[in-house]
Amino acid sequence: MKAILESVAEYNAAAMDAMLAAIAKAPAGLAARDVGLYYKSVDGTVEHLAWALVLWLKRYAGFGSYHCLASSALIAKPLDETRDGVRGDSEKTAALLREADALMIEFVKEVPESELSRRVTYRTTDGKEFSRTFWHTIFQVLNHGTHHRGEISAILDMNGVANDFNGFTSYLY
Repeated sequence: MKAILESVAEYNAAAMDAMLAAIAKAPAGLAARDVGLYYKSVDGTVEHLAWALVLWLKRYAGFGSYHCLASSALIAKPLDETRDGVRGDSEKTAALLREADALMIEFVKEVPESELSRRVTYRTTDGKEFSRTFWHTIFQVLNHGTHHRGEISAILDMNGVANDFNGFTSYLY
């Protein structure tokens, strides 16, 4: 299981980076325009991806002792401050997403295989408590990016912007 999660984490970061490169080639104004996505725009969706990943990394820091998380300034910084610090700034958001993706890879490599099957408990953003299998939460976070990259890919396709960043086997060697 650990090898699969490591591969998916590496793919996720590479696909996110390719997505950000494709967005950078989009016509001026497209990324900020309300195109009917749940988070309105491509930029809003990228902000959501970055913020959600940081949120989960902070949750993971509460599930055990992981050096990469304990030593991360990103984890030490209050979540609202992190989110507000990038809002409306696509370059800062892209940098945050890349930083969070790199930390997610480190975390997945660090978490012991023996911990992956244990139950973890956390609260959702609306305060509901959930208890889930640890590896399921990691897989959910990594799969979440695939969903939103698909939305962004469709918007780019509809606007004639070349993109191809969702193929798992395209990023692994």
